Amino acid sequence: MKQRVRKIERILKVQQHLQKEAELRLATLEREATELKTAQETLIRTMNDHETLHGLFVDVTAKRLQGLASQASKVDKAKAAQKAMTIDRAMQAKRTEKMLTGLKDQERRVAEKKDLATILEGLAKDDSASFP
Repeated sequence: MKQRVRKIERILKVQQHLQKEAELRLATLEREATELKTAQETLIRTMNDHETLHGLFVDVTAKRLQGLASQASKVDKAKAAQKAMTIDRAMQAKRTEKMLTGLKDQERRVAEKKDLATILEGLAKDDSASFP
């Protein structure tokens, strides 16, 4: 039983590590999405500014905005997939935690039964023990 507890503890550690890794990837994707949004806003503000050389860079800026929008779309899709994976990893870790808790409780109950049996045997061996 102790071997099984140790194995499940190792599995739990791995699953918690995978959960943290998934959370880090999600945070990275969220940061990337924010950076892309900021870049788009900056380009739009630049296009709206009348003091710049407006006619010279409109085509280039429009293409850059399209590229940023495409990247943002890809990042949003990846972020949604990563969010689902993060939730799945968290649920796996939680299930393993519950399994480990149940196994430890079962191990504790078995140990208590053994202790109780030992105590009862000790009382039964004593000559002074009187049972009704």
